[in-house]
Order: sequence, then structure tokens, then C-alpha cells
Amino acid sequence: MLEIKKRSISLQNNQNTPIDCYFQSECSPERLKRKTQKSQQTMILTSPIRCIEKNNVNDFDIYIDGNLTVKEGWLYQSKRVYVQLTRQSIKEYNDEQKLQLIRILSLKEFEISIIQEKQLIKIKFIHLKQTVLYQAKDVVEAKMWVNSLNIVFDKHRNYPKNRLQSQEVPRYFGIDVISEDYFLKIVESGDLLLFETNNTGAKLQRIFTNTKYDHVAIAIKMANKYLFVFDANADTGVTFLEWSQFIEVNDLYEKLAIRKLMNVNRSQIEKKMIEFLQQVHGKKYEVTISKLFRQKSLSPSKKNDTYFCSELVAKAYKNCGLLESDKACSSYWPVEFTKPLKFSKEASISDDIVVILKKHLSIKS
Repeated sequence: MLEIKKRSISLQNNQNTPIDCYFQSECSPERLKRKTQKSQQTMILTSPIRCIEKNNVNDFDIYIDGNLTVKEGWLYQSKRVYVQLTRQSIKEYNDEQKLQLIRILSLKEFEISIIQEKQLIKIKFIHLKQTVLYQAKDVVEAKMWVNSLNIVFDKHRNYPKNRLQSQEVPRYFGIDVISEDYFLKIVESGDLLLFETNNTGAKLQRIFTNTKYDHVAIAIKMANKYLFVFDANADTGVTFLEWSQFIEVNDLYEKLAIRKLMNVNRSQIEKKMIEFLQQVHGKKYEVTISKLFRQKSLSPSKKNDTYFCSELVAKAYKNCGLLESDKACSSYWPVEFTKPLKFSKEASISDDIVVILKKHLSIKS
């Protein structure tokens, strides 16, 4: 299923001085443990590059189709909740208009059983050791919910299930999730990758900017088979790493989410991304006060020789004609890419979907 290629990637280790807790939360040696890089000026990564098997169907269309409603209505927990059962999840809301989301329970990624006791509906997430209880208004209504749930369960019975390490259950339970293998199938060139870093500086940044993520990157899927991550960090500047190398080197990234770029010409996006990559690869990382609060783009005569992560992403999207050209790229902080983005064309982007990283699975998986 997998083809193997050998490739050597040389990264230059550039130095810069952070400014405050916001800037320090970017990927410095103290926070992102570059395993083979602590005292080296150059890091050589030589390892197989994974070939991701192509599918004839559009896997993200399947994911979108899975959000179609099977049944919805009011049920009771400690309070009344409006429940929407889709082909792959349960979504709980505070209101019938489905504006105030409480949580999402994935019915596809985890092993589940269901028990009905009169009006009570028990949904057990077996390996997560979690039980969700609902109470219907009567036995008949409970039976209708159970029948609908069983239809969904049966559809995903043969789908590979994830067994999380016990300490990782809070990270993934109650939110929209997909497996890392499924992520590798649906990710395409231009998709946005959001990361949560496990260190104090990154946590302070997330508090300071009121967001779930502190680092942003772009996926580039070469020939629709080889996934690379295009980003900027304090250790190595602008880099381009194959996925398995990237996630190993950046071992403090504890959460990953994908936002799918939609309604675009993928071949054109990939071409533009690679053209931009060739221009900026190896450039230094830098973030300053003047950069962050610049409002207008630099004139064409002034070249930008340094980037921080969200500035790089904004510039890449501009080069693809997706973002307005007069707004400064450096005014895009990581938090901007967690919000709705106003693209200049018919392109759009999905909400964030969290990826269950394989390093968080139990050995029995």
C-alpha cells in the first residue's frame, strides 16, 4: 500500500530573540524539542517519505455527507438539550435553532454500545470509559432514538476504531474528530493546519489571543500523494517537511486541526504554493512589534526576508489570490486563521476538525 522514497532535507538553524510571552510561544528550542538539533547548526533528516494511497472517491465529500441529519429533537440530561443525530455524530445544542453548540460526540471513530431502559438511553463509549445518558419523554420516543442510533452504529461497525490513552480522552471526547489516517486521505494542497503546543508560552499566547491554537501551517500534497507541511518557526525559519518527519520533530504539538480549503482549483493552488515555497524556503523567522501592527502591505519594491508562522500563511494565500492584497500579511496573527476568513474569490474554508494523532493512541489500537 505504501511506496517508499529516500530524501535528505537540510534545515538551517536561525537564531532570533523573542519579545514577550506572545512572541515566545512560537517554536523556540526551549519549547519545541527538536530532538536532533539542540547544538547543531544544520539538521539533516533522512527517512522514508510516505506515499498516501489514492482513493477514487472524494473522502471529504463523504465526511460532509456524514453531517446530514438522521433524527433530531429535545432530550433530557441534567437539563433539556436539543439533539441532532447525523450519519456520523451526535450534536448537542442549547437551542432548537442550533446556534449554541454544546458538544459533538463522534459515533464513527470510537467503539460504542447502546442500552435502553424504559425512557433512558445509555450510550457507552467502551474504550474511552465514558457514558452519555439521555432521557426521552416516553418509552416510544426512546425506542425511536435507539433505532436511529443503531442504524448509524451499523453503518460504521467495520470502520477502524481508535483506542485512546486514558490521559488523552479529555483532549478528544466531545469535539468533532477524525483519525490521522483519514486526515491523510482528505488533506490537500492549500489546506490550513492549526496546532496546539504543550508549553507555558504557548498556553499564555492562547489565553492572550483567546484562541485554541498557537501555530499555523499549510499542507502541500505533492502529486496528491506525498504530504508536506509548509511553515515558519523560530528554530529553522521557513521549512518544508514531510508529514511523519514534521510530527516527530515537533513533538510538543499536542493537538492538530485541519480547515479544508474548498471551491478552489487544486492544481493551481499547488503550483502557486510551490512557486512561493521556492522563493521563501530557508528565510529567517522574525516577529517584531512593528510587524504585528503594520496595517498595509509592503510596496513591491520592498522584499520581506523574514516571516513568522501566520504571516507566512497569509502571504502564501495572497500569492494564490485568496486574500486581499492591501492588508499586511504580518497583521494576520494565528488567531485570525481560527475565524471565518474573507476570501477574495468564491473559495471558502471549513470549520476546524480535530485530528486524533497516532501518538495519543493506546498500544492495543
